[in-house]
Amino acid sequence: MIVKFSYKIDTSAYPNIIKIVFRDEHDFSLLDAKELLEDLKIICHEKPFPILKIPGQYSSIDNDARKFISSTEGMKCSSAEALVTTYLPHRIIGNFYMTVNKPVKPTAFFEDEEKAINWLKQFNK
Repeated sequence: MIVKFSYKIDTSAYPNIIKIVFRDEHDFSLLDAKELLEDLKIICHEKPFPILKIPGQYSSIDNDARKFISSTEGMKCSSAEALVTTYLPHRIIGNFYMTVNKPVKPTAFFEDEEKAINWLKQFNK
């Protein structure tokens, strides 16, 4: 497990799936996104894994970070990404992310963690 100021990476919650829980009330920046990618490279040795992301309550992500995490470089360690949230502002940002930033790997939003995990399992190699 890796714990940083803005996120926690858990590799033991689900077999062959990386779970990332983001800090509440944090504005996730490009610097945060690049630090997260470096930590993921250490964990996955640049081999793509399905990733479960849980945004922090009342948190946000800036435009530069959204562009980066949806890019080929930003998704280097991802085979697919599932985000779980019931918070309306996150759902709105998520729709914008999917439409404008167009992630290069399969990405989906869920309101339930179990459904997200079941969807991610198809991307285990």
